[in-house]
Amino acid sequence: MKQSRTKNSIKNITYSVISYFVFLLLQFVLRSVFISCLSGEYLGLNGLFSNILSFLSLAELGVGSAISYALYRPIAENDIVSIQSLMKLYRKLYRRIGIVILVTGSAITPFLSYLIKDMPRNMPEIYLYYVLYVVNSGISYFYTYKRSLLICSQKEYISSVTTGIARVMLSVLQMAALVIGQSYLAYLLIAIAVTFSENVAVSLVADKMYPYLKEKNVPPVPEKDSSDIRKNIMALMCHKIGYVIVFSTDNIIISKFVGLVAVGLYSNYTMIINAVNSLFSRVVASVTASIGNLVQTEDKGHVETVFYRVLFMNCWLRGLSSIALFCLLQFFIRLWVGERFLLPQATVLIIAVNFYIGGVRSPVNIFKEVTGNFRHDQFKALAESVINIVFSIPLAIRFGIAGVLLGTIASTLLLTFWVEAYVLFKYFFEKGITEYIVKQVIYGFVVCLAGAVCFLICNCIPSENISDFILHIVVCVFVPNCIFAFLFSRTGEYKYFWNLLKRQLGR
Repeated sequence: MKQSRTKNSIKNITYSVISYFVFLLLQFVLRSVFISCLSGEYLGLNGLFSNILSFLSLAELGVGSAISYALYRPIAENDIVSIQSLMKLYRKLYRRIGIVILVTGSAITPFLSYLIKDMPRNMPEIYLYYVLYVVNSGISYFYTYKRSLLICSQKEYISSVTTGIARVMLSVLQMAALVIGQSYLAYLLIAIAVTFSENVAVSLVADKMYPYLKEKNVPPVPEKDSSDIRKNIMALMCHKIGYVIVFSTDNIIISKFVGLVAVGLYSNYTMIINAVNSLFSRVVASVTASIGNLVQTEDKGHVETVFYRVLFMNCWLRGLSSIALFCLLQFFIRLWVGERFLLPQATVLIIAVNFYIGGVRSPVNIFKEVTGNFRHDQFKALAESVINIVFSIPLAIRFGIAGVLLGTIASTLLLTFWVEAYVLFKYFFEKGITEYIVKQVIYGFVVCLAGAVCFLICNCIPSENISDFILHIVVCVFVPNCIFAFLFSRTGEYKYFWNLLKRQLGR
């Protein structure tokens, strides 16, 4: 079973990473075409609408996570009847959610002007554009629930392949619409068509792999299980609200207090940040089902060992990525779209710090999700969102984009970072969080040290052309990895991954 989990995780990660890099390349090409064909206001609209749609996703209220947690046990036990009942419930809930998003999202349309500091006067179609964004978000909920069964069954690679093909089609067709017609309307209509087609394709694949999903006479979920799911959804609702307010209000606050053009500038940076986060999300999705299976079949001592291995590798990769972002973002933006799209270097530092601090929480949240610890800190997320708003708005007025990010960092460090870990360790591992905090502090210190060394070296290298940029990349890969390997080489976590790497290369 352990070997099967490792094999599935590696397979899922491999497919996810390959599809990710294909999509990433296409995204940069598409964004370049977008910038050359449309004005900066359209770029700002993209960022603003994405944030608004994140708010509308509140309608999901954690249903996906609650059902996924409920699926781990019946999948491990091959309990087909329970899987059928849960998927029937999932379908019912998600269709309702899709309707709520379509209706609620459309109802917001008349109030768009209150979210934009300087409403574009040369864009009368702005309300139509927004409604199409809403439609693209809402229709996905009518079919995508079957994707969760593939992921929970440790077959996330199938979803990755389907998504990868769809995104290639989407990027190519949208680029054609921009180059040939310079039409933002066509750009959005193509997104709707591809989103619908992809979700139908995933649904058909799931039906073929699990033919019992098409059976009609399916018993309802037992009342006890249904009650647990409802309680978990209520807890996850608080988490979802807090998460969306903290991480999906940046562009809205910037639009309101700084301006739509500033949203466009920031969106180039966030596209890169989101691309890196997307890679981490794909890796997380690739291993979450295996961790869920681990929790259902192994003792807590072994689960804790695996947790610290995941934490170590996550901090290593997050640290490496945050250092690269800090040292390379400005250079890349200048080469890509020019000097006029640059933000101050101090803002880039805050972007990198925010990326690292937000990312190192990931292992705790993965294990909290698969162990079902949703309820013990449900109000923490609401408190975090209040702290974030209290800090972000005045800081945005004073410092602009940097102030918004400082508000997010403050809410994370003051509350979220340690409360989430406390809940996992108290209610699952049944021990304190001292070891966890010490490890996080050590990892953070080493990342800061490596980042400082890397930045100093990069400052001594010319920053003029692509050749210089490649040399900067080499420094950002080689220097931090050498420092990490030297300082962590004696740890059990490092030795585990080094031996795993040697076994994989040996095959």
